Formats: sequence, C-alpha cells, structure tokens
Amino acid sequence: MTLRIVGAGITHRGTVRSNNQDCIAVGFWLSQETLEAARAFEHELDLPFACIVCDGMGGHNDGERASLLVAKSLVRRIVTLGLSGIESSVRAVNAELFALVREQTELAGMGSTAVGIAAHGTKLVVFNVGDSRAYKVGERGLMQLSTDDTPVPSWKLGSGQERSTKLLQCFGGRTTFTDIVPNVVREPCTPDSTYLLCCDGLYETLTEEEMAALIGADLKASAEALLRAALKKNARDNVTVALVRVSS
Repeated sequence: MTLRIVGAGITHRGTVRSNNQDCIAVGFWLSQETLEAARAFEHELDLPFACIVCDGMGGHNDGERASLLVAKSLVRRIVTLGLSGIESSVRAVNAELFALVREQTELAGMGSTAVGIAAHGTKLVVFNVGDSRAYKVGERGLMQLSTDDTPVPSWKLGSGQERSTKLLQCFGGRTTFTDIVPNVVREPCTPDSTYLLCCDGLYETLTEEEMAALIGADLKASAEALLRAALKKNARDNVTVALVRVSS
C-alpha cells in the first residue's frame, strides 16, 4: 500500500503590508499572490514530496525574490535528490542566494527563512532555517517540531515574554557568505498525522491554542479559517499557512 499526502496551502499579504514577501511551494506549484481560497493538493508517496513556506527579508521587492528563489530551489532539489540530501540541499540553496547577490550587488542583504516537510515512501522529514515554524497537530494541541533560530527559541504569543526578531541564521541576509545548518527532525510517515507549516505572521497573531482549535478534518477549510482568524486580528505581517496530512 502506497501512502499519500493530502493538504492545503494559502498565502496573503496581511492587513498592513502592501506586498507579500512570503512564498509557498507545494511540489512545483508556487505562489506569492494574495489568495482568497486555499489550494488543495494530493500526492502519492511513491515519488518524493515537498512543501515549503518561506518568509523573505530585504527591500520592497528583494524579500519577494529571496523567498521565491529559496522555495523554488529547495523543492527542485528535494524532488530530484530525495530525503537523504536535505541538509546538503539547504546549504546549496543558501549558496545560490549568495551567488545571486554577488552578481547583483543591489540585492545585498536580502534573505529568507524557510520551513518545510519532505516525504517519500514511509519516511518524513521536517526542517527549518530561521523562525518559520512547523507544528505537529495532536489531541492535546500543537507540538512545535521546528527550532526557531532566534535568541528566544520557544517564544509563545501571550507568554508575556518579549519576542526577538533577530535571526541567528537564515538564507542569505548577510553581506558576506555565511554557511547554515538546518534544524532537522525525521520521523516515520504515520497515517492521519497532521502538520502545520507557517510563517511568523500567523503565530505572532494567533496563540497555539487558537490555531489548534481551527484545524479539523477538512484541511482546505482549516487553512482558510486560520487565515481569516489572523486577518480578523489585524495580522501586521504577511500570513502563510500549509496543512499537510499523511493518508493511507
């Protein structure tokens, strides 16, 4: 029996920003458009699958370019090379971004975070660089699988703790080449396991309890509900959500 992935993704500029520096990639589909409806997807795991959420940084358009390059290149490498090369793929994409900046010096300083899920056969990998997050959805709520590359890595909305926006590592974002080491979690593909990928525009706006309460059986409706809730609370940043479920 071949397992499969089902899910949905949506991205939006939020209520304040004039452009969307986030990028979502599901397989070879990518979007930086402000979406009003989530895109549903399904993928048989006899072939490698990848879902990536990126949050760009830089000037008005530079962040968009950085997140698009990172998302597109990561998906291409993962689908081609499989799960065994996740770490090398991440580091290679970082080098690609720095190479672009060397060629176009006006882009100096642009960068991106990334969080992703890759799956193939019976194996699944969650990885991230920066502060975009991956959660596993459980009966008791959300369990964060990613590691924030920030001075306060376990920050939660409503904790009373000040959130640091300083990134200890990201794709690009520096004046000289800096290598990165992705945070990686490997686990088996277990049917009915559900994962949430998001940028900080979501978890800075909704608590983990609020997010968990909006995730149900219908992942497309759940992704749209998460976005609506964030917009209702006047999300100041771009908001991107991907929900991924292993299915038999």
